[in-house]
Amino acid sequence: MRNLRLSYVILLLLSPLFVQAQKTMSLDEAIMVALDNNYSLKISRNDEVIAGNNVTLAPFLPTLTGTGRQSQTNNRSESSSAGADKTLTNLYTAGVTMNWRLFDGFGMFTDYSRQQELLAMSSQRVKINVESLIMRVCSEYYNIIVQQKRMESALTSLSLSKSRYENAEEKYLLGVISGLELQQARIDLNADSSAVLSQQETVVSAYIRLTNLLNAGHEINFNINDTIILAPEIDVDSLRARTLQFNNQLILSRQGERLSEYDLQSVRADRYPTLNFSTGYNFSRNEFPWQADSYNQTKGLNWGFNMSWNIFSGFETNRRISNAKIEAESSRLAYLDIENEILSELDLLYNTYRNNNIVADFETQSAEVARASLEIAMERYRLGSLSGLEFREYQNNYLNAINRRLTALYQAKISEIGLRLLAGELTE
Repeated sequence: MRNLRLSYVILLLLSPLFVQAQKTMSLDEAIMVALDNNYSLKISRNDEVIAGNNVTLAPFLPTLTGTGRQSQTNNRSESSSAGADKTLTNLYTAGVTMNWRLFDGFGMFTDYSRQQELLAMSSQRVKINVESLIMRVCSEYYNIIVQQKRMESALTSLSLSKSRYENAEEKYLLGVISGLELQQARIDLNADSSAVLSQQETVVSAYIRLTNLLNAGHEINFNINDTIILAPEIDVDSLRARTLQFNNQLILSRQGERLSEYDLQSVRADRYPTLNFSTGYNFSRNEFPWQADSYNQTKGLNWGFNMSWNIFSGFETNRRISNAKIEAESSRLAYLDIENEILSELDLLYNTYRNNNIVADFETQSAEVARASLEIAMERYRLGSLSGLEFREYQNNYLNAINRRLTALYQAKISEIGLRLLAGELTE
């Protein structure tokens, strides 16, 4: 009855995970849900829209301004000789003015190119946020697979410990074994039961983290039924070449270099004159109801060119150009620093990836051997040619081999995805 009650408790604790999770979700589906729901990514896309709105032809186009005014003056004057006198005056004015900058040392072209570069950088930041989110989703997705596989092995171990305890109980009642061996079987059964409950908590926590990452509410309404499959080994030379060309961080850094060049060109534009064209039409009317000539009206068109040239600014322009050159050089050095850092990260990650692949092969073989040995040990234990402690050692070897294999597979897969992230393949 105690064993039955224990099995019932474990089944009751595991049921929320498997009863509520009705829909099986694939990795591609998880990534799409995360990309659609992630708030940080939506903010990045809004910033991209703003940057797109800032790319405008306004610097090349004229400005048109309209003005209008109406005023009335009502005066009362008095004198001892003439008495009181009232005067009323109405004033109406209207005008339209157009200003057009024709030349500013190519500053308007530089500003337009600079806004285009800012838009490209904003789009690049969206790509970086996308690949970071994809990396996190993959990590949590494969972690759930690993933890579920560990749950399966923990349940297998629990089933074996339960069979072993029942077998030991029968032998104890028959007087074949001592009470000490029965108690040890009970201790091992309790340990495996606790391990299952602990692993169940780990699995549910992994689902909660992925659900939060997907921003899909607070209920676990999906399950994952998948395996970890390693891709064929990646060639490091082609990976390095792709990283130099397509790595999104490097692309963003190169865009920062170009932005610094545009800033330098913008400052250099101050050395050139500016030429503006303006034209307008003005209308003015004064009304004097108290005079014989009751109004005075003027109207007409005007136009002209205006040129200005900052001939001397106390060497201020030279100072700004010098600083812009230094900032451009700093941007170039920053790119070289990022490039060196990313290539170093690539080498380290590739070394981890290659070793994990080798370890995964070894541990897969070890897990198969450990499973076969466990089956043999179980049969020998039932026949009485193997003690409970010796069987427990085979059981622990099996669990350790499974866990090592799962760890190696997970680390190899995450390293593989990390390499593809460095090569810019996650956002292709």
